[in-house]
Amino acid sequence: MKKILKNLDAYFAGFMFAITLCVVVVNVFTRYFANYIIPWGEEVATTCFVYTTFVGAAWCLRTHQHVGVDLLVDKLPAGVRKVVHILTDIIILLTNGYITYLSYQFVMSSRVKTMPILKVSSVWLNAALILGFGLMTIYSLINLIQTIRQPAAKRGEGAEA
Repeated sequence: MKKILKNLDAYFAGFMFAITLCVVVVNVFTRYFANYIIPWGEEVATTCFVYTTFVGAAWCLRTHQHVGVDLLVDKLPAGVRKVVHILTDIIILLTNGYITYLSYQFVMSSRVKTMPILKVSSVWLNAALILGFGLMTIYSLINLIQTIRQPAAKRGEGAEA
């Protein structure tokens, strides 16, 4: 149970992806073989895919899976390298925090809009932005704290000091 709670973001993103995949496959199958399109299929698949994308991006940030180019940073002395990592973490934290704020404003401004087929508020779709960037802001703060606390030579161990 502890593993599930620790990786809830990954399981949620995977679940949303599974729903996306199932809906798209069923919709393609029914269109091809039964000449019938599931009317709500595109909206459900799109919504689930948006959640997959933003929550998955948060998981990638938490687990350090995003692509980074450390070629030059790894050549720096350990102390300077740590300062660069701290500055990078601060920039990522501020950027994610600001985008979370903008996401909230966007969701609030679009709350009267409804999805055409499902007839539900577009907040259900757009809330993925707040959830994803909110998680990324939290994970950015955790990464910053971990970077500050760890010894200078720990991150980027392959480089010479």
